[in-house]
Amino acid sequence: MKFYHFFFWCVILVDANERNLNRTDLKCVGRPHYNVSLTAYFPDYESDNENDYLDVRGKKLRNLQDFIDGRSEYVTAAMDMIPEVPYGTHLCIPELNEHFGRQIHIQVRDYGGNLKDQGFSQVDICVRSESDSYDNAVNRLVTVYV
Repeated sequence: MKFYHFFFWCVILVDANERNLNRTDLKCVGRPHYNVSLTAYFPDYESDNENDYLDVRGKKLRNLQDFIDGRSEYVTAAMDMIPEVPYGTHLCIPELNEHFGRQIHIQVRDYGGNLKDQGFSQVDICVRSESDSYDNAVNRLVTVYV
């Protein structure tokens, strides 16, 4: 009986993921950048350095979990500071949309020393906590649309 229940739940999960793949509202438009390394970072509110919890313009970092919970209008992303990606540029990552079953609104509002000279090869996405930063959904190769 346990095997049947396990099989049943696996079928439901696979079916849900396949349905998300066919949803047009999860698709992205714009210029694609392939094989981008998506990684996660999180605010450190105990730090004396404001750069650890504020974006480059001194605004609060917006994390993925608050966006999913409906407490934020967008998710803060960090990238290399390049002219093609000014502050507030919208990004779309179809793999995140499919994983969460909804459009994830991402805006580049932060930059980091570890991202210098990375161009479009790496994007860091803000998550709520260190434990959230280990999630495979935010640590993988993705396609980023600008």
